[in-house]
Amino acid sequence: MIVTPLSMTFTDLLQFFLPKIGISLLCGGLLGLERELKSKPAGIKTNMMICLASTLFTSTSILISASVSDQGHYGDPGRVAAQIVSGIGFLGGGTIIQSRGTIMGLTTAATIFVVAALGICIGIGHGDIALLCALIVIVVMVGMTLFEDRVLGRSLTFSCEFVVEELTKSLKSGLDRSLHQHELTIQDFHITPKGNNTSILVIYKGNRQSHKKFILDLWNLPGIQEVRQV
Repeated sequence: MIVTPLSMTFTDLLQFFLPKIGISLLCGGLLGLERELKSKPAGIKTNMMICLASTLFTSTSILISASVSDQGHYGDPGRVAAQIVSGIGFLGGGTIIQSRGTIMGLTTAATIFVVAALGICIGIGHGDIALLCALIVIVVMVGMTLFEDRVLGRSLTFSCEFVVEELTKSLKSGLDRSLHQHELTIQDFHITPKGNNTSILVIYKGNRQSHKKFILDLWNLPGIQEVRQV
């Protein structure tokens, strides 16, 4: 008797799906952890769900294509899975933000795209390759962060928005002093009314450590009510 997806028992389905589900959650969790530690919008849960969904779509696509193979009818096993590529583009596009000429979220969008690809790889039964690729991606992202900090040095661009009651001379001088102290080069400066307060967006260049120290310094300046990294 030929075993087809329609004749598979619950135990057969568990043996087919469970290993893939476990590997997809692991791969998605690993890449999501890296994003979570950097406080990015798509963290552990998001990446795990994307990887799991891609795995299930691909695996189900394979089962559907073989469901009536005993009758001599064969479907395209990649038909459903092919839609993941276009569908994930919309999800990745939602993480990209354009604000006052600054583009942010491209790395997170690219990570989502890679996670979906890992899910497809797991879905066709190559979980070992997917896990290896996940580890390679993590090494690349962590390694490039260190490279950017230590080699590129002052070429990284950061944005910070803070809200003040009133933009006073003492606040301006404190801001200039903090930027100079941490060797940060200001690139742009925007002032926008925000109710009874004033919102100030500062775009500057430097390294990550100096950027973090600058953010902490802002809380010590008089009149600042809110600080947010953009």
